[in-house]
Amino acid sequence: MKLKIALAKTPSHSAPVTCVGWSSTEEVYSIGDDNQLLSWSVSNNQSKKVAHLGKDLFAIDMQFLPRTSGTLGKHGDLVLITSADGKFHIMNRSGRIERSVEAHKGAILVGQWGNDGAGLLTAGEDGCIKIWSRSGMLRSIVVSSDNSVYGASWAPDSQSIAYTQGKFIVIKQLAPNTKPLRWKAHEELVLCLAWSPASELIVSGGEDCQYKVWDGQGRQLFYSGPHDNHITSIAWAPNGDLFAVASYNTVRLCDYSGWSRSLEKPTTGCVYKMAWSGDGTQLAGACANGHVFFAHIVERHVHYKNFTASVTERKVVTVRNVVDDTLEQLELPERVIQLALKYTHLVATTPTQCYIYNTNNWNTPAIFDLKDGSVILLLLVEKHMLLVEKNTIGIYNYQGRLIASPRWPNMRLESLRATHISLSSDTLVVRDSIDYKIAHVIDLSSVRSTTESSATIQHFLPILQVALDQWGPPNSRMLALVNKTKDLYIVAARNNNKIFHKLGRKTESFQWNSEANIIATIQDTQLVVWYCPTAAFNSTLLKLCSMQYGAPELGRNPRISDFVGNSVSIRRADGSLINVPISPFPSILHKCIQDNKWSEALNLCRSTNDETLWACLAVLTIQSSADVMDIAEEAFANINHFDKVFYIQHAKSLTNKIQQKAAVALLGGALQEAEAILLHNGMVFQAIYSNIQMHNWRRALDLAIKHKTHIDTVLFLRQNYLDILGKPESDNKFSSMSETIQIDAEKVQQKISAEILKSTH
Repeated sequence: MKLKIALAKTPSHSAPVTCVGWSSTEEVYSIGDDNQLLSWSVSNNQSKKVAHLGKDLFAIDMQFLPRTSGTLGKHGDLVLITSADGKFHIMNRSGRIERSVEAHKGAILVGQWGNDGAGLLTAGEDGCIKIWSRSGMLRSIVVSSDNSVYGASWAPDSQSIAYTQGKFIVIKQLAPNTKPLRWKAHEELVLCLAWSPASELIVSGGEDCQYKVWDGQGRQLFYSGPHDNHITSIAWAPNGDLFAVASYNTVRLCDYSGWSRSLEKPTTGCVYKMAWSGDGTQLAGACANGHVFFAHIVERHVHYKNFTASVTERKVVTVRNVVDDTLEQLELPERVIQLALKYTHLVATTPTQCYIYNTNNWNTPAIFDLKDGSVILLLLVEKHMLLVEKNTIGIYNYQGRLIASPRWPNMRLESLRATHISLSSDTLVVRDSIDYKIAHVIDLSSVRSTTESSATIQHFLPILQVALDQWGPPNSRMLALVNKTKDLYIVAARNNNKIFHKLGRKTESFQWNSEANIIATIQDTQLVVWYCPTAAFNSTLLKLCSMQYGAPELGRNPRISDFVGNSVSIRRADGSLINVPISPFPSILHKCIQDNKWSEALNLCRSTNDETLWACLAVLTIQSSADVMDIAEEAFANINHFDKVFYIQHAKSLTNKIQQKAAVALLGGALQEAEAILLHNGMVFQAIYSNIQMHNWRRALDLAIKHKTHIDTVLFLRQNYLDILGKPESDNKFSSMSETIQIDAEKVQQKISAEILKSTH
């Protein structure tokens, strides 16, 4: 991946260009010290004069109002301009200034709209940072210091700001009575910083000729080698995957983790400001020599199995089959914005259309027109794909037909990131845009149900990433999520059993396998592969069903790039790619069970006699609806879990099939499912008694009260339990119930014996 930079033969500005901004993905505005406001057509690099801003207006920063759902209509084309005389101006796209506000003493060095477009911040030479309403009314003075503020940026949630203070960076929460976080960032003055719109990452550049990547707690994640000149400008791509760094005659494209993807040396002089287009494929820069440079990302690569697709030119995609080394060159009428390759399809989007190619036939793609143009997110699964445009979202099949237009509460497409949404063949999961602890689960099997969220999953901490597994029936669909503390959890997405099982901690990245329900994670610089993630209900079984790879060649801060077949691709901190092979047998086992070929799965385990494989088979059998207790018994015997072997033998001895089914569900960690099976079949006592056996005393009492039966039984057994332990009652509910209900020990024992006798017939 690299930037292809274009410059006009002669500069259109007669003085240094100080700022640039995108009015659309095809048009850029620029302002220079010649006081000219120019409009540029990106396709032909031609400019035209929009307005002369007056001899006293020397612009320093410029930004178009973000096109969010709340800023459409008459506000959609407002431009924020800051100037050297301490004023900021709200201008429309025709160049007419709607409002001017005297804001600072000295130059305003930074002007930035809030991410939701509801307000703006300004930062100046006077050391102040102020927040204003969209109409220019002062809301608050956030910072007042003795140091000029050369760089400032909103957090992605607009609840805090990061700014420069000499050699330091400060993160200031906007909530009252919060202490700022401050750390020394560079050896010399910090000249610029930018906060990723999609994560907690911050990039800074300074007079020490270095750029550095930080997390939201001030920890340094990356630092560059010294450049020839000061770092003068930094800009994040909208999706947070890339950022650009500029200095004198230098533009560098970097991965979000910091390593350099490409280095260009255009004749620009000092680059004062840079801005990305809304689709994240183009970059514009304001140059000291009067030029405006335009850069397009080329040599983007996507891989799947034996195919590699690359955007070799703006309108050309080249596909290579590495098996027979054949090449296909796909020429599109417009520039390529999004490109995705998975399963048997390659999908490319342009500003107006979507092209769907089948890997077996490159000559006749399915083509359909986009509703809004400029696709900002593209996800592919086996049966269909998801397209997110500016104002619409659609799920299409691979013939190009729209099959669903999902909607959910608090839907804000402009803030949607790839880590916040996940698609499977039957389910869509989206993190809420306001309450980050909530994920909406949308059933795609019925178009009607997509008009509103069919269910929600409530986590106890803010969610950073969601991902659905891709295989198996819809009712067994599992959701993996990482929360704010980097803990990885798994939870059932489609049934009512919303119990979170913890897979691991310190999770830096994770991915589901594309062909089986296997998860690969980077945890504390180690690669951990969970061959059977649903074993998370039992830590001993989970450990048996996993593989750990902690070789030193992974280095610091590795992340998973892809997980296809029997290989995990890991991107190291320096940008190099490492492929770690894993055992092929767990994938084969999953496929056998998915196809209901239990005898083949058993034979595979017998022939390999691998403990990990036996453990996976044991978990999958007790979580299956099939009657495979004999296989489960053999699998547990081979991993020496004899307590479970005896329990299975006990379950097999039960004459009541319903109790047998509930017993297997209990063994598989599905406590709520086991209880539901018994209650659904009228076995209230058995449901209460199973909770008592699991020491879920409060749940047992709640069931007894709800069904108005066996309350005395629960209280009697609870008292016996406490007497054996020699402890007093500590639960107020049990204490109060014991005072109001008379317990006859002999009568209770007779009731228990009668219920047990009844269940055996």
